[in-house]
This record gives sequence, C-alpha cells and structure tokens, in this order.
Amino acid sequence: MFSIKRKHPGAAIVAGAIGGLMGAWFKLGWEVTWAPRAANRIPEPMVLVTMFTHAPTPVWASLVIHFTFSILSGIAFGALVEFFPIVALGAGVAFGLAIWIGAHEFVMPLMGLTPPTWQLPASEQGSEFFGHALWGLVIAVFYTYFRARFVKPERVRSVRGDHIVTPFAESLEVY
Repeated sequence: MFSIKRKHPGAAIVAGAIGGLMGAWFKLGWEVTWAPRAANRIPEPMVLVTMFTHAPTPVWASLVIHFTFSILSGIAFGALVEFFPIVALGAGVAFGLAIWIGAHEFVMPLMGLTPPTWQLPASEQGSEFFGHALWGLVIAVFYTYFRARFVKPERVRSVRGDHIVTPFAESLEVY
C-alpha cells in the first residue's frame, strides 16, 4: 500500500502533521463518545502539568498537550512511512495501537500518571484500544491524501505508452 520510490521527507512531514491534527480531533470526539477514564480520575495531561507546576491545571493545557502529542506523532508517522513503509501496516491501525501500548501501557503508569494497567477497568482499556486504532487510521488516511496532493505524480514512459505513477501505486501497470 505504501510503496514509495521517490522520497519526499518534507511533504511526508507536513502531511503527517495534518494527519496528526485531524487524528487529535477524531480522538477527542471519540473520548466524548466513550470516556477513556472513570469520571473521578483526572486526565493524564492535567496530572502531568500538575506534577511540574504544583498548581491546578486549566483544561486548555490538557488540550494543548493532546494536540501537540498527536501532531508530533503524525509527523513521526509521516517521516517513518516515507522510509519504512511497514509502519503503515493496517492503514495506520498498527501504528495507533503501538503508540497506545507504549504510552498507556508502559510510560504513563511508570510516570505515575495512571494506575497500573491491570487496575484499570475494561471500559477504559477498551476505549483507549479502539480510540487509538481509530486515531492511527485517521492519521494514515489524511497522511495519504495530503502526501499525494503535495507530491506531483511522476510521468513514466513505457513501451505501452505514457502513464502516471502516483506515490502509492508505482508497481501498478497500465495496459
């Protein structure tokens, strides 16, 4: 799906950033629909900021962290896919689940931002699992769309005539 012969890291990074921004919006909507934590638990970004400021954290700070993390993850996705197409496995779903495992199952419990994963209710785990799968998919979809828009298709001359090779379909033959 993501076989890229002509590398365009700049286009990939910008497309990934857009994908990350859109992924943040979709994930935020998902969290409104299926809350990722019990009502009595403070959101992880707010806990993180409070650890450093020792003061109550406004909601906007949590949103800034949410969007920044998603945009940076989208940039990482774009840059990685450009050189290692396997990162896009499952149309980005594997990427989203890998981030979920790394962040929610290991890093955040180790930092004390969340309880250990075995103490979290199944509803929280389910929300984060499916929410990150959707998030990764959205990043990949927007990345694919915008990278194709930023990179002009390459015209290839073949024995069978001219045809256009798009960034994600170089191996297709036009007869």
